[in-house]
Amino acid sequence: MDVRRGAVVDLSHPLRAGMPVWPGDPGVFMETRTTVEVQGYRVRRLELNGHAGTHLDAPAHVLAGGAGVEAVPLERCLGPGVVLDVRGREVVRAGDLDGIDGAAFALLRSGHDRHWGLPAYYEAFPRLDADAARRLAAAGLRGVGLDWPSPDGPESAELPAHKILLDAGLVLVENLRGLERLPERGFLFLAAPLALAGGDGSPVRAFALLGCG
Repeated sequence: MDVRRGAVVDLSHPLRAGMPVWPGDPGVFMETRTTVEVQGYRVRRLELNGHAGTHLDAPAHVLAGGAGVEAVPLERCLGPGVVLDVRGREVVRAGDLDGIDGAAFALLRSGHDRHWGLPAYYEAFPRLDADAARRLAAAGLRGVGLDWPSPDGPESAELPAHKILLDAGLVLVENLRGLERLPERGFLFLAAPLALAGGDGSPVRAFALLGCG
């Protein structure tokens, strides 16, 4: 891969009206309220839940009394990343996570993002077992990023991996795309949420700055 220092790789799914969201969650709606032709300026109304598209989970998402999005320190939302190839795994185990030493963000590449926009995206995706989540939580990372919807399985009610990661103070970024465009190391990962008071999650613009990790 040609790693050009300073090149930016966008890792976010664009927000669009009617885009896929977690089953049962409120959808994404956009409405044009004013136009340049009539009012002299354009304004669109945007309605979405905090977990639409590429987003960050705050502890308040799964932990009673957990901190909201606005309490996530910005310095925890960026840092040197490493891409871990977990393609073909239905269950990601601790032994699949070798190579995270020295990184601030572990980005797990399953290739599941190829199903974005299809029913299969939310029907079957990898999950982290508890030992894998604990290994990530104990690794000195700032955060974890996934190119699939959740570290827990689609039928999970207890959400153990969410709770382990968020209770450890890690930033959890879900629904990344295009991790195959990154080198294994040698990049800076960034995913800053909105300063959303009391928010349990927030859309992010996740991207990588190559040659800077």
